Amino acid sequence: MSKKHHKQTGEPCVAETVDATQTATEETVAPEEPAQPDYHEQYVRLYAEFENFRKRTEREKASFLAYGKKQLAEKLLPSYEILLRQQEKWDKEKDQLATETKNLLEGVKMITAELSKAFRSEGIEKMDVLDKPYDPATSEVVAMVPSSEAQDGFVLQEVQMGFTMDGKVLRLARVIVGQHAE
Repeated sequence: MSKKHHKQTGEPCVAETVDATQTATEETVAPEEPAQPDYHEQYVRLYAEFENFRKRTEREKASFLAYGKKQLAEKLLPSYEILLRQQEKWDKEKDQLATETKNLLEGVKMITAELSKAFRSEGIEKMDVLDKPYDPATSEVVAMVPSSEAQDGFVLQEVQMGFTMDGKVLRLARVIVGQHAE
């Protein structure tokens, strides 16, 4: 039978009957629609994860920069210390120096001043340990010499300068400490 025939006779064809039965069954047993995802909650979580990632990368970046700064400073400190010591020596002998040497001294002072300025801007400072009580957190004892009772436990001489970076010890000072002999 053709569709034409069914329409004329008014009888439904088999395909139409099956479709009608399935539709009726689906309507009576209609499964619950899946819950809509909470896009706002997903956004908030994603935003929080991104903020945590951003903060973590900023901390890591700062850590890498500080590590690089520390490495550079450790390489430059020996030269800086030599300049400081030579400047101190020349300042003591200033009156005995020739004119050319005095000009050289002025040049060394300018270089030392620029290095000092650069180090200070990076948070690097020379520790002042001379004539102070020995502190194992800032100094390393290389020798102990007999001294008066008043100088017992005090730093008498600085063999190697100590430096701090951002308030933390960058390089320990190597010192000679006085020890009172009883």
